[in-house]
Amino acid sequence: MINFKKNVLLFIFVFSTGCGFSPLLNSEKINFYISDLKIEGDREVNKYILYNLKKFKKPTDNSKKYNLIILSNYKKEIINRDDEGNPKNYNLNAKISVNVISNGENINNKIFERNILLSAKAKKITEIELERKYKENLSNLLSEDIVFFLINQ
Repeated sequence: MINFKKNVLLFIFVFSTGCGFSPLLNSEKINFYISDLKIEGDREVNKYILYNLKKFKKPTDNSKKYNLIILSNYKKEIINRDDEGNPKNYNLNAKISVNVISNGENINNKIFERNILLSAKAKKITEIELERKYKENLSNLLSEDIVFFLINQ
């Protein structure tokens, strides 16, 4: 039984190291840094985006310098109601507009948008906590969208 476990572990190790896996955001692919970052709009969305983009503020060799202006917007819309008129489901929408500036010239404008559905909960505190978690997840996904967009510039 011990030999079987060792063989399985060896097989998994060899397979995972030889499969060519590399993380999407490895440091070799990052060819930019963010020199100046201005964010306006929804405070919570901005907080998460700023936290995620902070690691890209350090200049590296032969990297492009970008200045970003980000405008964020967050909406919580009622999708449908129950028979009594109480909200049943919500659509949470986070949208950002990114203006990329390099060498004093406006290079590109891009709009990113993410949605997620939230069903109403009996306890409003549970619903608020879940909405906050979803808002953070949407902001993290939007941050990744910005990074992938800048990598492909």
